[in-house]
Amino acid sequence: MADYEQLKAQLLFKLYRKGKWGGAHTPLKNLFHLVDNASIKESEKALKELVNLDWIHIKVSTGEKHISLNSHKSKEIKEFILRILKIDSVLLE
Repeated sequence: MADYEQLKAQLLFKLYRKGKWGGAHTPLKNLFHLVDNASIKESEKALKELVNLDWIHIKVSTGEKHISLNSHKSKEIKEFILRILKIDSVLLE
């Protein structure tokens, strides 16, 4: 289960680093760049959980799914990333 939590944290961190909050979104395929099909299925499952937590938003734009972080949940998202990935908080500033 720890690996699964780490996968969710990595997905959130990737969006965080790219500054994809609220109206700034990126195509979902960009999140899965260079990932094998088995990992994509696990990642999609993780994304569904993150949508249920209301940490990310998925919308259809230009005919494909786009994803962004929920700016209203920024504190929770940052705490989750720091706790799971055990990274320096300076990286989230």
